Amino acid sequence: MWKKDEAGPEPSVESSHFPEAAGRKVPQRGDRATIGRSISVRGEVSGDEDLLIQGQVDGSVDLGQYSVTVGSDGRVKANISARVVTVEGSVEGDLTAQEQIVLRSSARVHGDIRAPRVVLEDGASFRGLVDMGADERASTTASSLKAQKEIRTTTVPAPPAEAVRRAGA
Repeated sequence: MWKKDEAGPEPSVESSHFPEAAGRKVPQRGDRATIGRSISVRGEVSGDEDLLIQGQVDGSVDLGQYSVTVGSDGRVKANISARVVTVEGSVEGDLTAQEQIVLRSSARVHGDIRAPRVVLEDGASFRGLVDMGADERASTTASSLKAQKEIRTTTVPAPPAEAVRRAGA
């Protein structure tokens, strides 16, 4: 490569021109942060790079223009909002994507999903509503989804036994 008395490789542009970046890597498109298997996060997760969740997240995940992947060991109890959402593990919460939501065969999702494109692989477990409508309908759809949830959870009391006997007589 080079001899001891020769200079080594040129310093990188990011560390020589931006001293605040020296010693830390500036995220590039394609890089992604990871919440590892032994990590548990409670609260709001946000950022400016793609994210892989292999651990546990309770709260909310909002990465707007980036992608979120819930890995096979990931356990999320949060609403997730991103450009692209891919689920291989388990999620309890609503999923919202600007481009696409993919539920792999190992996915377990309990919550509503909203995206222009949705992929459900054979074997994926999903319980909730799907909205693949256009953005201009988002507010109308959100209120109708809320109304549907209220209808699903509303119970009607049974008529008194005496009224049932009179109707049958």
